[in-house]
Amino acid sequence: MFDSPVGKIIGAADENYLYVVSFEDSKFFERKLQTLAEAINCYYIEGKNHVLQKLESELKQYFDGEIKKFTVSIKTIGSDFQKEVWNKLLEIPYGSTHTYGDLAKALGRPASHARAIGAACGANAHLLVIPCHRLVATGSKGGFSSGVDRKEWLIHHEKKFGSV
Repeated sequence: MFDSPVGKIIGAADENYLYVVSFEDSKFFERKLQTLAEAINCYYIEGKNHVLQKLESELKQYFDGEIKKFTVSIKTIGSDFQKEVWNKLLEIPYGSTHTYGDLAKALGRPASHARAIGAACGANAHLLVIPCHRLVATGSKGGFSSGVDRKEWLIHHEKKFGSV
């Protein structure tokens, strides 16, 4: 568990990959853990391994404004469409935002896919590492499974340290 300026963050990993990183009070946290347990037939024990230690180090650097991208190895579990969305989210530069419509266009899809993109963001099990907080609605911040106030804080934080 990592204490960030905006709440406790929990990670789930094996010796090779990070499978979940989420705020402890995230709306879909329990569902993400259940999906993971079903997908890889695992159980949870409290502790740390080198993957979680790397995550913790990178989270500290992120919140200190020292890094723009996470390099911890992740394993995503989702549909092909969800993975396509998550990979495209990794291309949104630190300190900037895109709309759901922008992302649909970047994926070669019509703007009507914005809702499906929002659902894929809600299923993102790698908060911060896959930066779904950088995706906003036209004219508003849009939703965020860990709360819109937290999303606004993260966007402001990245803009503040954008020249890292």
